[in-house]
Amino acid sequence: MTQVIKRIDKLLDAFSEDAPSLSLSDLAGQAGLPKSSAHRLLVGLEEIGMLERDGPNWRLGKRVVLLANIRLGQIDLRAEASRQLRTLGQRLRAATAFSIPDGCDMVYLERHESPVPFAPAARLGSRAPIWAGAAGKAVLACLDPEERLARLQTDERWLRLSQLQRRSIERELDQTARRRYALDPGTFFEGVGGAAVAIADVTGEPVAALSVIIPQERYTRTLGREMGRQLTEVAKEIEAAAHPH
Repeated sequence: MTQVIKRIDKLLDAFSEDAPSLSLSDLAGQAGLPKSSAHRLLVGLEEIGMLERDGPNWRLGKRVVLLANIRLGQIDLRAEASRQLRTLGQRLRAATAFSIPDGCDMVYLERHESPVPFAPAARLGSRAPIWAGAAGKAVLACLDPEERLARLQTDERWLRLSQLQRRSIERELDQTARRRYALDPGTFFEGVGGAAVAIADVTGEPVAALSVIIPQERYTRTLGREMGRQLTEVAKEIEAAAHPH
């Protein structure tokens, strides 16, 4: 990776759910760059639509979403997934979500609320570590073990976890790979549990995740397995539509 690409990577990585709009000073500081160097890169990213101005600050541009949608395949996976998730959520009395992997994060693009509301809606573009929730674990479990480990080793948040925590998550990923869906009784996101499954492209690479989200007190292993089973069926239908034989 060239020095310029590394600098751009650090600038883009500074944006998060808690910091969707950042000043030049914030961006330069987090990327470890002089303001003049950071500004040149930001202007270049603005010119190609990856960033845009937000008053005196900067935020992610529309091209980020456009590229994500292109990455999802030949059909609009998000639209098809949204339709099916809405129906599934009504049937299970649960919230549902659609997210995509972005490096070491999962980016949440859509959420349908439960018929029985229990939690605030996730904001468009909100992020979570890919190893934290069921959606990210479903994606990671689709990767070759060596590729999975390589991706995790680039995440400083993962490296800050204790060895015991990392081993526990690695066991969960192995279990997820065997059953083809991830379960979360509420380990990372306080107050909520659920299940998730990955959607793969024609090469088998995971490009998105579908999630069912319920209050933690409703979660049981039996319900988790049923949510996982239904999500798996939905994912198969979407993949079949995306790349028919």
